[in-house]
Amino acid sequence: MLCWQLWSEFLLEWNLTRRYWFDTLAGLLASVLFFYSMVLGLENLTPEGLASLGLDLGPLLLVFAAFNLVVGTFQSIAYSVQSEAALGTLEHLGLARGGLLRQLLLRALVQGLAGITFSLLTLLPLVLLLGVRLTPASWWPLGLLPLYLAALGFALGMGALALQFKRVEGFFTIVQFLFLPYFFSLVRFEPWMTHLPFAPGAYLLRLAFTGEEVSPGLLLLALVQALLFLGAGLFAMAWVYAAVRRRGLLGRY
Repeated sequence: MLCWQLWSEFLLEWNLTRRYWFDTLAGLLASVLFFYSMVLGLENLTPEGLASLGLDLGPLLLVFAAFNLVVGTFQSIAYSVQSEAALGTLEHLGLARGGLLRQLLLRALVQGLAGITFSLLTLLPLVLLLGVRLTPASWWPLGLLPLYLAALGFALGMGALALQFKRVEGFFTIVQFLFLPYFFSLVRFEPWMTHLPFAPGAYLLRLAFTGEEVSPGLLLLALVQALLFLGAGLFAMAWVYAAVRRRGLLGRY
């Protein structure tokens, strides 16, 4: 039954992408233009360009890919809650085998795979436009895993907020604006940054796509942090879901 539920979410995502292909392409183009225009702006700050600012295009581009992945993932569950509630089908989703939490988690997994694909499709034209040379290591999919799991845990926490408060777009805008300078500060990565949220996963992604050697300690730290995020997100989502059901607030939008 779990496989059928997962397959239904794949079909839903595929049909939405196929039906609204124009919006998907526009979003992809918007991400490419956003980063490209930002690079052009930085290049024109000084006559010497990015080199005088101590910035390298490769790490900058990979941090942007990490930012795209996290931002795209952390909104997924909350937007699913909002859209289902607006349609009046949130309670119906809760009747799925395993309950609302499992169905939303399956949907988030599928949307996360779509988000990873979107991030890679954003990365490819930017690599060609900017002439950045990437040499992905053979283990590069493993480099994506900790960052994605951490983002999924954060998404569960944001989904809990959506269950409680129903509309959270304004708060998400604040989070996105905070994430932008935070992630770009990781371009000049220092050893003390490994304990910051999402930092080891973002750095691991960078190493995976530049072919640099990764230490087992960094990989372990990134996985532990990701599992802590995931565990905290699952706890928050389960606790809030039980609370809103107990108070009869699940269907009130």
